[in-house]
Amino acid sequence: MLPEIPEDYPVNYILDGQQRLTTLYGVFHSDAETKDAELADRFNICYIPEDDELVHHLGTSGKRRIFLRDIFNTTKLLSQLKNFTEEEQEKIAGVTERFKDYEFPIVTIKERTNAEVCAIFQRINSSGTPLSNLELLTAWTWSDKFDLRREIETLLDALKDKGYEQIDQGLLMRCLAAVSTDSIDSDKLVDIPSNQLVAGMKSVKSALYATVDFLEGQLKIRNVTFLPFPLMVVPIVFFFARIEKPTAKQIEQLKKWFWHCSFTLRYRAGTNRMVLADLGAMEELASGKNPFDFTSFEADESLFRKTWRINSTAAKVAICMLAQLQPKTFLSGNDIDLGRVLAAYNAREFHHIYPKGFLANESIPFHEANLIANICYLSAADNKAISDAAPRDYFKKIPVGNRDEIFDAALIPTEARSGELSYKEFLDKRVEALAQTAKTLVVNGRL
Repeated sequence: MLPEIPEDYPVNYILDGQQRLTTLYGVFHSDAETKDAELADRFNICYIPEDDELVHHLGTSGKRRIFLRDIFNTTKLLSQLKNFTEEEQEKIAGVTERFKDYEFPIVTIKERTNAEVCAIFQRINSSGTPLSNLELLTAWTWSDKFDLRREIETLLDALKDKGYEQIDQGLLMRCLAAVSTDSIDSDKLVDIPSNQLVAGMKSVKSALYATVDFLEGQLKIRNVTFLPFPLMVVPIVFFFARIEKPTAKQIEQLKKWFWHCSFTLRYRAGTNRMVLADLGAMEELASGKNPFDFTSFEADESLFRKTWRINSTAAKVAICMLAQLQPKTFLSGNDIDLGRVLAAYNAREFHHIYPKGFLANESIPFHEANLIANICYLSAADNKAISDAAPRDYFKKIPVGNRDEIFDAALIPTEARSGELSYKEFLDKRVEALAQTAKTLVVNGRL
Protein backbone atom coordinates (compact mmCIF):
# COMPACT_ATOMS: atom_id res chain seq x y z
CA MET A 1 0.00 0.00 0.00
CA LEU A 2 1.20 3.49 -0.82
CA PRO A 3 1.77 5.80 2.14
CA GLU A 4 -1.02 8.17 3.13
CA ILE A 5 -0.50 11.64 1.67
CA PRO A 6 -1.59 14.75 3.58
CA GLU A 7 -4.49 16.55 1.91
CA ASP A 8 -2.53 19.61 0.79
CA TYR A 9 0.67 17.73 -0.05
CA PRO A 10 1.95 18.63 -3.54
CA VAL A 11 1.34 15.88 -6.10
CA ASN A 12 3.17 15.14 -9.36
CA TYR A 13 1.77 12.86 -12.08
CA ILE A 14 4.07 10.48 -13.90
CA LEU A 15 3.96 10.91 -17.66
CA ASP A 16 6.59 8.29 -18.46
CA GLY A 17 8.30 5.69 -16.28
CA GLN A 18 5.34 4.52 -14.24
CA GLN A 19 5.98 0.81 -14.84
CA ARG A 20 9.61 1.11 -13.83
CA LEU A 21 8.85 3.03 -10.64
CA THR A 22 5.93 0.75 -9.76
CA THR A 23 8.13 -2.32 -10.14
CA LEU A 24 10.94 -0.92 -8.02
CA TYR A 25 8.54 0.29 -5.34
CA GLY A 26 6.85 -3.12 -5.25
CA VAL A 27 10.13 -5.01 -5.01
CA PHE A 28 11.57 -2.92 -2.20
CA HIS A 29 8.28 -2.93 -0.25
CA SER A 30 7.17 -6.52 -0.94
CA ASP A 31 6.75 -7.19 2.80
CA ALA A 32 4.79 -3.99 3.49
CA GLU A 33 1.10 -3.86 4.40
CA THR A 34 -1.05 -4.89 1.45
CA LYS A 35 -4.68 -5.44 0.48
CA ASP A 36 -3.69 -8.17 -1.96
CA ALA A 37 -1.10 -10.58 -0.62
CA GLU A 38 -1.04 -12.66 -3.81
CA LEU A 39 -0.37 -9.63 -5.98
CA ALA A 40 2.26 -8.27 -3.59
CA ASP A 41 4.03 -11.65 -3.59
CA ARG A 42 4.74 -11.26 -7.30
CA PHE A 43 7.24 -8.53 -6.37
CA ASN A 44 9.06 -10.70 -3.81
CA ILE A 45 12.40 -10.92 -5.64
CA CYS A 46 15.65 -12.42 -4.38
CA TYR A 47 19.28 -12.19 -5.39
CA ILE A 48 21.25 -15.46 -5.62
CA PRO A 49 24.99 -14.67 -5.40
CA GLU A 50 25.99 -18.18 -6.50
CA ASP A 51 24.32 -17.66 -9.90
CA ASP A 52 24.50 -13.85 -9.91
CA GLU A 53 20.77 -13.81 -10.78
CA LEU A 54 17.60 -12.07 -9.66
CA VAL A 55 14.69 -14.51 -9.35
CA HIS A 56 11.29 -14.79 -7.71
CA HIS A 57 11.58 -16.22 -4.21
CA LEU A 58 9.66 -19.36 -5.23
CA GLY A 59 12.23 -20.12 -7.91
CA THR A 60 15.41 -20.12 -5.82
CA SER A 61 15.53 -23.96 -5.66
CA GLY A 62 16.87 -23.96 -2.09
CA LYS A 63 19.94 -21.89 -2.95
CA ARG A 64 21.18 -19.24 -0.57
CA ARG A 65 19.42 -15.99 -1.29
CA ILE A 66 18.88 -12.49 -0.02
CA PHE A 67 15.63 -10.56 -0.49
CA LEU A 68 16.09 -7.39 -2.46
CA ARG A 69 13.79 -5.57 -0.04
CA ASP A 70 16.46 -6.14 2.67
CA ILE A 71 19.51 -4.69 0.92
CA PHE A 72 18.70 -1.13 2.01
CA ASN A 73 17.92 -2.22 5.58
CA THR A 74 21.31 -2.26 7.26
CA THR A 75 20.19 -4.32 10.26
CA LYS A 76 18.61 -7.08 8.17
CA LEU A 77 21.43 -7.03 5.61
CA LEU A 78 24.23 -7.46 8.20
CA SER A 79 22.42 -10.30 9.95
CA GLN A 80 22.19 -12.24 6.67
CA LEU A 81 25.65 -11.57 5.20
CA LYS A 82 27.29 -14.06 7.61
CA ASN A 83 25.53 -16.86 5.71
CA PHE A 84 27.51 -16.12 2.54
CA THR A 85 31.13 -16.55 1.50
CA GLU A 86 33.38 -13.53 1.19
CA GLU A 87 33.09 -13.64 -2.61
CA GLU A 88 29.31 -13.82 -2.39
CA GLN A 89 29.26 -10.91 0.07
CA GLU A 90 31.14 -8.82 -2.45
CA LYS A 91 28.56 -9.67 -5.09
CA ILE A 92 25.76 -8.66 -2.73
CA ALA A 93 27.55 -5.39 -1.97
CA GLY A 94 27.90 -4.77 -5.70
CA VAL A 95 24.19 -5.31 -6.35
CA THR A 96 23.36 -3.06 -3.38
CA GLU A 97 25.53 -0.27 -4.75
CA ARG A 98 24.06 -0.59 -8.25
CA PHE A 99 20.56 -0.07 -6.92
CA LYS A 100 21.66 2.57 -4.42
CA ASP A 101 23.50 4.66 -7.04
CA TYR A 102 20.97 4.21 -9.83
CA GLU A 103 19.94 7.62 -11.14
CA PHE A 104 16.57 8.58 -12.60
CA PRO A 105 16.59 11.35 -15.19
CA ILE A 106 13.62 13.55 -14.27
CA VAL A 107 12.01 16.36 -16.22
CA THR A 108 9.29 18.31 -14.43
CA ILE A 109 6.64 19.77 -16.73
CA LYS A 110 4.45 22.62 -15.56
CA GLU A 111 1.73 24.75 -17.14
CA ARG A 112 1.61 22.88 -20.46
CA THR A 113 -1.41 21.91 -22.52
CA ASN A 114 -2.24 18.28 -23.10
CA ALA A 115 -1.15 18.67 -26.73
CA GLU A 116 2.27 19.96 -25.61
CA VAL A 117 2.57 17.12 -23.11
CA CYS A 118 1.84 14.66 -25.94
CA ALA A 119 4.61 16.14 -28.06
CA ILE A 120 7.08 16.00 -25.14
CA PHE A 121 6.16 12.42 -24.39
CA GLN A 122 6.64 11.29 -27.98
CA ARG A 123 10.14 12.79 -27.92
CA ILE A 124 11.29 11.33 -24.62
CA ASN A 125 9.70 7.99 -25.46
CA SER A 126 11.20 7.75 -28.97
CA SER A 127 13.13 4.59 -28.08
CA GLY A 128 10.12 2.88 -26.54
CA THR A 129 6.67 1.99 -27.80
CA PRO A 130 4.88 5.15 -28.93
CA LEU A 131 1.48 5.70 -27.37
CA SER A 132 -1.52 6.49 -29.52
CA ASN A 133 -3.91 9.32 -28.76
CA LEU A 134 -6.33 6.73 -27.41
CA GLU A 135 -3.77 5.45 -24.91
CA LEU A 136 -2.89 8.96 -23.76
CA LEU A 137 -6.56 9.92 -23.50
CA THR A 138 -7.24 6.74 -21.57
CA ALA A 139 -4.50 7.65 -19.12
CA TRP A 140 -5.78 11.09 -18.18
CA THR A 141 -9.47 10.23 -18.15
CA TRP A 142 -9.15 6.99 -16.21
CA SER A 143 -11.01 6.50 -12.97
CA ASP A 144 -12.50 3.59 -11.06
CA LYS A 145 -15.75 4.26 -12.92
CA PHE A 146 -14.46 5.11 -16.40
CA ASP A 147 -11.89 3.46 -18.67
CA LEU A 148 -11.94 4.97 -22.17
CA ARG A 149 -10.23 2.01 -23.80
CA ARG A 150 -12.66 -0.46 -22.25
CA GLU A 151 -15.60 1.76 -23.22
CA ILE A 152 -14.45 1.79 -26.84
CA GLU A 153 -13.72 -1.94 -26.95
CA THR A 154 -17.13 -2.73 -25.45
CA LEU A 155 -18.87 -0.45 -27.95
CA LEU A 156 -17.01 -1.95 -30.91
CA ASP A 157 -17.93 -5.46 -29.74
CA ALA A 158 -21.59 -4.45 -29.47
CA LEU A 159 -21.49 -2.96 -32.99
CA LYS A 160 -19.88 -6.15 -34.26
CA ASP A 161 -22.80 -8.14 -32.90
CA LYS A 162 -25.10 -5.86 -34.92
CA GLY A 163 -23.14 -6.58 -38.11
CA TYR A 164 -21.22 -3.32 -38.04
CA GLU A 165 -17.77 -4.71 -37.29
CA GLN A 166 -16.31 -2.47 -40.00
CA ILE A 167 -16.68 0.52 -37.67
CA ASP A 168 -13.15 0.55 -36.30
CA GLN A 169 -11.30 2.44 -33.61
CA GLY A 170 -10.16 5.18 -35.99
CA LEU A 171 -13.69 5.93 -37.19
CA LEU A 172 -14.97 5.83 -33.62
CA MET A 173 -12.32 8.35 -32.52
CA ARG A 174 -13.42 10.68 -35.32
CA CYS A 175 -17.00 10.41 -34.10
CA LEU A 176 -15.80 11.23 -30.59
CA ALA A 177 -13.87 14.24 -31.91
CA ALA A 178 -16.92 15.47 -33.83
CA VAL A 179 -19.22 15.20 -30.82
CA SER A 180 -16.72 16.62 -28.32
CA THR A 181 -14.83 19.24 -30.36
CA ASP A 182 -16.89 19.90 -33.54
CA SER A 183 -13.90 18.57 -35.48
CA ILE A 184 -12.96 15.22 -36.99
CA ASP A 185 -9.33 15.46 -35.91
CA SER A 186 -8.83 13.10 -32.98
CA ASP A 187 -5.65 15.02 -32.06
CA LYS A 188 -7.89 17.82 -30.77
CA LEU A 189 -9.30 15.50 -28.12
CA VAL A 190 -6.14 15.84 -26.07
CA ASP A 191 -6.92 19.45 -25.17
CA ILE A 192 -10.43 19.09 -23.80
CA PRO A 193 -11.20 18.55 -20.09
CA SER A 194 -11.44 14.91 -19.07
CA ASN A 195 -15.03 15.30 -17.84
CA GLN A 196 -16.01 16.64 -21.27
CA LEU A 197 -14.37 13.63 -22.92
CA VAL A 198 -16.22 11.24 -20.62
CA ALA A 199 -19.53 12.94 -21.46
CA GLY A 200 -18.63 12.87 -25.17
CA MET A 201 -17.98 9.12 -25.08
CA LYS A 202 -21.33 8.52 -23.40
CA SER A 203 -23.04 10.61 -26.08
CA VAL A 204 -21.22 8.83 -28.93
CA LYS A 205 -22.26 5.46 -27.57
CA SER A 206 -25.99 6.19 -27.69
CA ALA A 207 -25.64 8.13 -30.97
CA LEU A 208 -23.91 5.21 -32.69
CA TYR A 209 -26.68 2.83 -31.73
CA ALA A 210 -29.19 5.34 -33.12
CA THR A 211 -27.08 5.62 -36.28
CA VAL A 212 -27.14 1.86 -36.82
CA ASP A 213 -30.91 1.84 -36.29
CA PHE A 214 -31.27 4.66 -38.82
CA LEU A 215 -29.11 2.96 -41.46
CA GLU A 216 -30.89 -0.36 -41.04
CA GLY A 217 -34.43 0.85 -40.50
CA GLN A 218 -34.59 3.82 -42.84
CA LEU A 219 -32.06 2.89 -45.54
CA LYS A 220 -31.92 -0.92 -45.36
CA ILE A 221 -28.12 -0.79 -45.00
CA ARG A 222 -27.03 -3.72 -42.84
CA ASN A 223 -23.28 -3.18 -42.96
CA VAL A 224 -21.15 -0.05 -42.90
CA THR A 225 -19.03 -1.72 -45.59
CA PHE A 226 -21.71 -0.82 -48.11
CA LEU A 227 -21.75 2.87 -47.23
CA PRO A 228 -20.35 4.80 -50.20
CA PHE A 229 -18.00 6.47 -47.72
CA PRO A 230 -17.53 5.06 -44.18
CA LEU A 231 -16.89 8.63 -43.00
CA MET A 232 -20.59 9.33 -43.62
CA VAL A 233 -21.14 7.76 -40.21
CA VAL A 234 -19.57 10.78 -38.50
CA PRO A 235 -22.17 13.46 -39.42
CA ILE A 236 -25.00 11.02 -38.66
CA VAL A 237 -23.55 10.26 -35.22
CA PHE A 238 -23.04 13.99 -34.68
CA PHE A 239 -26.72 14.62 -35.40
CA PHE A 240 -28.01 11.86 -33.12
CA ALA A 241 -25.71 13.11 -30.36
CA ARG A 242 -27.55 16.44 -30.61
CA ILE A 243 -31.07 15.04 -31.05
CA GLU A 244 -31.98 11.84 -29.25
CA LYS A 245 -35.51 11.60 -30.68
CA PRO A 246 -35.70 13.37 -34.05
CA THR A 247 -38.95 14.28 -35.74
CA ALA A 248 -40.16 12.61 -38.93
CA LYS A 249 -39.17 15.79 -40.80
CA GLN A 250 -35.62 15.61 -39.42
CA ILE A 251 -35.33 11.95 -40.43
CA GLU A 252 -36.48 12.88 -43.93
CA GLN A 253 -33.85 15.64 -44.06
CA LEU A 254 -31.19 13.20 -42.88
CA LYS A 255 -32.11 10.78 -45.65
CA LYS A 256 -31.95 13.56 -48.24
CA TRP A 257 -28.45 14.43 -47.03
CA PHE A 258 -27.42 10.78 -47.24
CA TRP A 259 -28.55 10.43 -50.84
CA HIS A 260 -27.16 13.76 -51.95
CA CYS A 261 -23.80 12.93 -50.35
CA SER A 262 -23.86 9.52 -52.04
CA PHE A 263 -24.88 10.48 -55.59
CA THR A 264 -22.58 13.50 -55.74
CA LEU A 265 -19.66 11.47 -54.34
CA ARG A 266 -19.29 14.38 -51.93
CA TYR A 267 -16.55 12.78 -49.82
CA ARG A 268 -14.45 11.70 -52.77
CA ALA A 269 -11.97 14.59 -52.38
CA GLY A 270 -11.40 17.38 -49.88
CA THR A 271 -13.12 15.12 -47.41
CA ASN A 272 -12.27 16.88 -44.14
CA ARG A 273 -13.57 20.22 -45.37
CA MET A 274 -16.79 18.63 -46.62
CA VAL A 275 -17.39 16.71 -43.39
CA LEU A 276 -16.87 19.85 -41.31
CA ALA A 277 -19.35 21.70 -43.50
CA ASP A 278 -21.83 18.88 -43.02
CA LEU A 279 -21.34 18.98 -39.25
CA GLY A 280 -22.40 22.63 -39.41
CA ALA A 281 -25.45 21.69 -41.46
CA MET A 282 -26.31 18.90 -39.00
CA GLU A 283 -26.19 21.51 -36.23
CA GLU A 284 -28.73 23.53 -38.19
CA LEU A 285 -30.89 20.44 -38.66
CA ALA A 286 -30.79 19.76 -34.92
CA SER A 287 -31.92 23.34 -34.26
CA GLY A 288 -35.02 22.90 -36.39
CA LYS A 289 -33.88 24.22 -39.77
CA ASN A 290 -34.10 22.33 -43.08
CA PRO A 291 -30.61 22.56 -44.62
CA PHE A 292 -31.11 19.61 -46.98
CA ASP A 293 -34.03 20.72 -49.12
CA PHE A 294 -32.72 19.99 -52.61
CA THR A 295 -35.58 21.27 -54.76
CA SER A 296 -33.78 20.37 -57.96
CA PHE A 297 -31.18 17.70 -58.58
CA GLU A 298 -29.86 15.90 -61.63
CA ALA A 299 -27.79 12.79 -61.04
CA ASP A 300 -24.64 12.40 -63.11
CA GLU A 301 -25.52 9.52 -65.42
CA SER A 302 -21.84 8.66 -65.85
CA LEU A 303 -21.96 7.28 -62.30
CA PHE A 304 -24.04 4.35 -63.55
CA ARG A 305 -21.84 3.73 -66.57
CA LYS A 306 -18.83 3.03 -64.39
CA THR A 307 -17.30 -0.43 -64.18
CA TRP A 308 -19.01 -2.78 -61.76
CA ARG A 309 -16.69 -3.63 -58.87
CA ILE A 310 -18.58 -4.57 -55.76
CA ASN A 311 -16.20 -2.67 -53.47
CA SER A 312 -16.06 0.54 -55.53
CA THR A 313 -17.75 3.70 -54.29
CA ALA A 314 -20.01 3.95 -57.34
CA ALA A 315 -21.12 0.33 -56.92
CA LYS A 316 -21.91 0.90 -53.25
CA VAL A 317 -24.07 3.88 -54.19
CA ALA A 318 -26.02 1.68 -56.62
CA ILE A 319 -26.29 -1.17 -54.09
CA CYS A 320 -27.73 1.17 -51.46
CA MET A 321 -30.17 2.69 -53.95
CA LEU A 322 -31.45 -0.63 -55.32
CA ALA A 323 -31.94 -1.90 -51.76
CA GLN A 324 -34.62 0.78 -51.29
CA LEU A 325 -36.81 -0.98 -53.89
CA GLN A 326 -36.95 -4.19 -51.84
CA PRO A 327 -35.59 -6.27 -54.75
CA LYS A 328 -37.01 -9.68 -55.52
CA THR A 329 -35.40 -12.75 -56.95
CA PHE A 330 -36.43 -13.24 -60.59
CA LEU A 331 -37.52 -16.86 -60.87
CA SER A 332 -39.52 -17.19 -57.65
CA GLY A 333 -40.52 -13.62 -56.90
CA ASN A 334 -39.43 -13.91 -53.26
CA ASP A 335 -37.91 -10.91 -51.52
CA ILE A 336 -34.12 -10.80 -51.52
CA ASP A 337 -32.84 -11.28 -47.97
CA LEU A 338 -31.01 -7.96 -47.67
CA GLY A 339 -29.90 -8.79 -44.13
CA ARG A 340 -27.89 -11.71 -45.49
CA VAL A 341 -26.82 -10.19 -48.81
CA LEU A 342 -25.61 -6.94 -47.26
CA ALA A 343 -23.98 -8.60 -44.27
CA ALA A 344 -20.78 -9.00 -46.30
CA TYR A 345 -19.48 -8.85 -49.83
CA ASN A 346 -21.13 -11.56 -51.91
CA ALA A 347 -20.84 -11.14 -55.67
CA ARG A 348 -23.11 -14.15 -56.27
CA GLU A 349 -26.07 -12.13 -55.02
CA PHE A 350 -25.74 -9.68 -57.89
CA HIS A 351 -26.48 -10.40 -61.53
CA HIS A 352 -25.69 -8.95 -64.95
CA ILE A 353 -29.17 -8.42 -66.43
CA TYR A 354 -27.70 -8.91 -69.87
CA PRO A 355 -25.32 -11.77 -68.95
CA LYS A 356 -21.64 -11.37 -69.80
CA GLY A 357 -21.54 -14.67 -71.70
CA PHE A 358 -24.56 -13.70 -73.77
CA LEU A 359 -23.02 -10.31 -74.60
CA ALA A 360 -19.70 -11.95 -75.51
CA ASN A 361 -21.57 -13.98 -78.14
CA GLU A 362 -22.96 -10.66 -79.38
CA SER A 363 -19.35 -9.40 -79.77
CA ILE A 364 -19.67 -6.99 -76.83
CA PRO A 365 -16.45 -7.01 -74.80
CA PHE A 366 -16.35 -7.64 -71.06
CA HIS A 367 -15.52 -4.04 -70.11
CA GLU A 368 -18.70 -2.84 -71.84
CA ALA A 369 -20.82 -5.61 -70.34
CA ASN A 370 -19.55 -5.19 -66.78
CA LEU A 371 -21.22 -1.85 -65.99
CA ILE A 372 -23.20 -0.79 -62.93
CA ALA A 373 -26.25 -0.07 -65.08
CA ASN A 374 -26.30 -3.75 -66.07
CA ILE A 375 -26.45 -5.01 -62.47
CA CYS A 376 -29.37 -6.01 -60.23
CA TYR A 377 -29.89 -8.02 -57.05
CA LEU A 378 -30.48 -11.73 -57.63
CA SER A 379 -30.32 -14.81 -55.43
CA ALA A 380 -27.32 -17.09 -55.93
CA ALA A 381 -29.64 -19.93 -56.98
CA ASP A 382 -31.35 -17.85 -59.68
CA ASN A 383 -28.00 -16.48 -60.77
CA LYS A 384 -26.80 -20.02 -61.38
CA ALA A 385 -30.03 -21.06 -63.11
CA ILE A 386 -30.03 -18.09 -65.47
CA SER A 387 -26.32 -18.31 -66.18
CA ASP A 388 -25.62 -16.82 -69.65
CA ALA A 389 -29.16 -17.09 -71.04
CA ALA A 390 -30.43 -14.32 -73.28
CA PRO A 391 -32.80 -11.84 -71.57
CA ARG A 392 -35.50 -12.59 -74.15
CA ASP A 393 -35.37 -16.23 -72.96
CA TYR A 394 -35.01 -16.07 -69.19
CA PHE A 395 -37.39 -13.10 -68.78
CA LYS A 396 -40.13 -15.49 -69.93
CA LYS A 397 -39.45 -17.67 -66.89
CA ILE A 398 -40.31 -14.87 -64.49
CA PRO A 399 -43.74 -15.55 -62.90
CA VAL A 400 -46.40 -13.80 -64.97
CA GLY A 401 -48.56 -12.86 -61.99
CA ASN A 402 -45.99 -10.61 -60.37
CA ARG A 403 -43.63 -9.99 -63.28
CA ASP A 404 -44.15 -6.21 -63.25
CA GLU A 405 -43.57 -6.11 -59.51
CA ILE A 406 -40.32 -8.03 -59.91
CA PHE A 407 -39.18 -5.79 -62.78
CA ASP A 408 -40.14 -2.64 -60.85
CA ALA A 409 -38.09 -3.83 -57.87
CA ALA A 410 -35.10 -4.40 -60.17
CA LEU A 411 -35.62 -1.01 -61.84
CA ILE A 412 -35.87 -2.55 -65.31
CA PRO A 413 -37.59 -0.07 -67.68
CA THR A 414 -40.96 -0.99 -69.16
CA GLU A 415 -39.56 -0.85 -72.70
CA ALA A 416 -36.91 -3.44 -71.78
CA ARG A 417 -39.16 -6.07 -70.22
CA SER A 418 -39.48 -8.17 -73.36
CA GLY A 419 -35.72 -8.67 -73.39
CA GLU A 420 -35.69 -7.75 -77.08
CA LEU A 421 -33.87 -4.41 -76.81
CA SER A 422 -30.28 -4.24 -77.95
CA TYR A 423 -27.77 -3.97 -75.15
CA LYS A 424 -27.09 -0.32 -75.97
CA GLU A 425 -30.80 0.51 -75.98
CA PHE A 426 -31.31 -1.33 -72.71
CA LEU A 427 -28.33 0.40 -71.12
CA ASP A 428 -29.54 3.87 -72.11
CA LYS A 429 -33.02 3.22 -70.77
CA ARG A 430 -31.79 1.77 -67.47
CA VAL A 431 -29.27 4.57 -66.89
CA GLU A 432 -32.17 6.99 -67.34
CA ALA A 433 -34.27 5.03 -64.82
CA LEU A 434 -31.41 4.88 -62.30
CA ALA A 435 -30.78 8.62 -62.61
CA GLN A 436 -34.47 9.41 -62.15
CA THR A 437 -34.62 7.22 -59.06
CA ALA A 438 -31.54 8.98 -57.67
CA LYS A 439 -33.24 12.34 -58.21
CA THR A 440 -36.36 11.16 -56.39
CA LEU A 441 -34.33 10.00 -53.38
CA VAL A 442 -32.40 13.27 -53.13
CA VAL A 443 -35.45 15.52 -53.54
CA ASN A 444 -37.93 13.49 -51.49
CA GLY A 445 -35.70 11.39 -49.23
CA ARG A 446 -37.69 8.31 -50.23
CA LEU A 447 -39.21 6.55 -53.26
